[in-house]
Amino acid sequence: MESPAIIETDALINSRKIGRPQIVVGVLGACALFVEGFDTSAIGYIAPQIAREWNVPASVLGTILTADMVGLLLGYLFIAPLSARFGHKRTVIACTTFFGLMTFLTITSTNVEMLLFFRFLTGVGVGGAMPSAVALTGEYIPENRRSTAITLIYIGFSIGQIGAGLASSALIDAYTWRAVLAFGGIITLLFALLFVFVLPESIEYLVNRGNDRARAVRTLRRIAPDLSLPDTVRLIAGSQGDRKVAVRQLLEDNRALGTVFVWIGMFMNLMIYFFMQKWLTSLLVQVGLSQQEAILATTVGLAGGIVAAFIIGPLMDRFGPYVVVAGLFAVSALSVVLMASFMAAGGALMLTAMSLALGFCLSGGQKANNALSVYFYPTALRGTGLGWALGVGRIGGVIGPYFAGVLLEDGWSPSGLFYLAAGPMMIGAVTIALMGQIYGHSAARSGLAESQKV
Repeated sequence: MESPAIIETDALINSRKIGRPQIVVGVLGACALFVEGFDTSAIGYIAPQIAREWNVPASVLGTILTADMVGLLLGYLFIAPLSARFGHKRTVIACTTFFGLMTFLTITSTNVEMLLFFRFLTGVGVGGAMPSAVALTGEYIPENRRSTAITLIYIGFSIGQIGAGLASSALIDAYTWRAVLAFGGIITLLFALLFVFVLPESIEYLVNRGNDRARAVRTLRRIAPDLSLPDTVRLIAGSQGDRKVAVRQLLEDNRALGTVFVWIGMFMNLMIYFFMQKWLTSLLVQVGLSQQEAILATTVGLAGGIVAAFIIGPLMDRFGPYVVVAGLFAVSALSVVLMASFMAAGGALMLTAMSLALGFCLSGGQKANNALSVYFYPTALRGTGLGWALGVGRIGGVIGPYFAGVLLEDGWSPSGLFYLAAGPMMIGAVTIALMGQIYGHSAARSGLAESQKV
């Protein structure tokens, strides 16, 4: 096939069916999210044993559970944007190697202070890696399947969370909580090695800032083997062109209001999502379940997030992201209220069933919000845009688990915490619905597209 004089790489990818190169990127993105899910979730499963071993009160346990969230916040805000300078591949490899080492070294902790230090550094690494892994997948997948792909790779994150639960069940009693972290660290380092040899680099980065046209051409030939790409062909990658990427561009033109909406949605979802992830096992034990029953219920909830990935992404591609994300927030509000009522009544079976429903809504909402961020920003801004959205969201991720510990120490019941959680979910529903009214119709999308041609 004869090549045109100019090739816009985004348009080329959008015009092609998903092939082997895109599948490889998606699978590797899921692998990156798998180890991130494992390493950030393991602390929630092992927290009860740590609390017993070190005689840790609820308020201090809340600090332990949120230490990696503080690190995540800094990683998202300050490490993830570095991908625009160094490339997504290098960022994923460096950050994955770092948090794998920190997870493994956590086993050397002999007191709360050391544990907090290593958990904080683990979070910094995860916060740097995750946005690049997601943005890289979004770049390689055609636009009409992008939301589906991004929600599907987040199955890796959910499987990592489940894997942390299974590893905890298998290893804690025989080898203590340190074995869970050692296992997670080793697996993470092995995946980092895999990324070195197999993960491709962002085409947009190679063309605009990496000064490696030959490597970009080789990648494009794998995507479009029938297309001739002589040296005279000019490559244009991303609407940002050669312009240097800066955080302030997230708020320029008519992206500003949409960016604020994305941040609010992330904040509300992750505040409740991480409250549940960090505290659910302990709260279920508190209302009468055994630790094994509580771990099972939590793991079943994570399985709900996997089911959500197969449903929510295609719905977003079919009906648009705004109505789907707003609907998920509304259903999540109802789900936490029902969970609160069943916690007050007790019963392992019903609590496990509600954990499944909550996992579908909250984990599905996280995946949907990530896809919404990738949908909203142009190619060159996706890593920075998603990183800052997740960073703002992680402020909620810190507040939720921390204040849960404070409220529990003040005498709040587990069911009371879940009733309280309905408020942020409704705020999220209203915010994203309003965003859809402003940006969802064709005229607004057209205006946004023009503003992105900077």
